[in-house]
Amino acid sequence: MQKQASYLGYLYLFITFFCWGSIYVVSKYALAVMAPVMVSFFRYFISVVCLAGLVKLKHTELKPVARGDWKYLFILGGVGYFVSVVFMLLGTALLPASLSALINALNPVVIVLLAALFLGEKITRKIVLSITVSLVGVYIIIGVNGSSFSFLGLVSALLSMLFWSMASVASRKLSYSYNTLQISLYGMLIALAMNLPAALVEHLFFKPSKFTLVSMAACVYLAVAGTAIAHSLWNKSLHLLPASTCSMFYPLQPLTATLLGVVFLGEALTWNFILGGTLICLGILITVVPTERLKSKFGW
Repeated sequence: MQKQASYLGYLYLFITFFCWGSIYVVSKYALAVMAPVMVSFFRYFISVVCLAGLVKLKHTELKPVARGDWKYLFILGGVGYFVSVVFMLLGTALLPASLSALINALNPVVIVLLAALFLGEKITRKIVLSITVSLVGVYIIIGVNGSSFSFLGLVSALLSMLFWSMASVASRKLSYSYNTLQISLYGMLIALAMNLPAALVEHLFFKPSKFTLVSMAACVYLAVAGTAIAHSLWNKSLHLLPASTCSMFYPLQPLTATLLGVVFLGEALTWNFILGGTLICLGILITVVPTERLKSKFGW
């Protein structure tokens, strides 16, 4: 039963990171005419409607939140779903999508350290090897071409990565006591409440947004696939698997983003994509294969 739950967790992770990888491409369509906080507002507004409908449809029991757990919900909703996502969108607007995805792929390092510090999870040689192999693959795919880029965009992407790592550890803590659907819904309600005044100030005083059919369609995709589905499956994965194990799948994001760029944007499929993709898959395979089997094959 435990092994079946683990495999289900891995499936959830593959779906999650495919959705998250695609948002780097889709976000560009929304950010072309809309400001980052406004995009974030519509993303969470639609997501909350979807999750609330799902809670009612599945008759999910919403447990009263213990006083001591509210701080973790505010870390998840305020720091993770609101601050982290706004910084991610700002970084995506100012940087190439591939560079944003590369920076986000550093999440495993931070999550593993935070999980060890706050959740007592062990940093094993298997985890270190998986991170190293996957990040080498990410670096080979994205590369460093020496072109100039926005310093503000770089800082925004780094802060997004740091804040999301904190939220992932908080989500893992909450998953011991609450249904993952409830965690996602409450976290997004907090993010929505923070987004509303921030989006109004942004629209009225800084950068007015334009609402086109394409930009709104992109927001719907970001909300349904990139938020409601992906975040729910991510929280479910954190319930089934250690946070450090879940973080090993982050390199799938730039792999997916690059692949979708090849398919939908006509970008070239290069040797570094093939080699880097192979290393990413190898890094994930190291995580999935049971430790006992690795020991029997390689003696460590």
